[in-house]
Amino acid sequence: MTAFGKSPPSRPHLDGNVPADVVRAGSRPWAPHLWWMALAVGALGFVFVWLATPHTREIGSPWELVAKLVAFACLCVAIAVFPWVSPRLNWLLYVPFVFFTGYLIPRISWFYYGDGARAQGDSFYTHLYLLLYPGIVLTVAAAYRIGGGTPGRCLKIMVSGILIVFSGFLDLMWFVVNPVEIPEVIDAPHINLFTGGPISFGATIVFALVHVPIIVGVNLLPLDRWIGRLLGAGAGDR
Repeated sequence: MTAFGKSPPSRPHLDGNVPADVVRAGSRPWAPHLWWMALAVGALGFVFVWLATPHTREIGSPWELVAKLVAFACLCVAIAVFPWVSPRLNWLLYVPFVFFTGYLIPRISWFYYGDGARAQGDSFYTHLYLLLYPGIVLTVAAAYRIGGGTPGRCLKIMVSGILIVFSGFLDLMWFVVNPVEIPEVIDAPHINLFTGGPISFGATIVFALVHVPIIVGVNLLPLDRWIGRLLGAGAGDR
């Protein structure tokens, strides 16, 4: 395992004179503590969202979505700036697998097999989109980071994953891959926040396509350079 404060021997620099891992090379006194502070805030935010916001498909107020996104963003930061990067830590990835197989998958399965009346459809929606999909995004990003990925690129993975699900692509594909008719309008709560209400299937396609340049733009940002400057490690690459 690479010691904190030193850059990985296999990729010592990104731009020839800048440490590849801007977290371990950060000179700010709070840099080594940023990951666990973000983790603590994110965990508290998740507890608040889980206990204080309704488990429904509809978004009652914009602040509910903001609270969820802030909690998720903190968890993203915690993963992106996790300082101990080493393939030897791959066992940490067993933790989400235990969570998925020990709680989440059995719970989601019950909504299909046990809730025949579909009385808990909103709870099913919450488990699927508030827990499962974000959990997959965070797990993939954690694997990338632990394997040696840079903080900036790690953040790009997570931001892109969330932009894809919020883009309306999933809402479109639900009607494409399932044996149902294409509707005239699509009623998706996260889209309604921006459009003011349900929009046509064609307009949803446009809404989704608008996200393509946004995702491309996010992935072109020099996040590692910015993170390096923030942490006092100089500039980095993309």
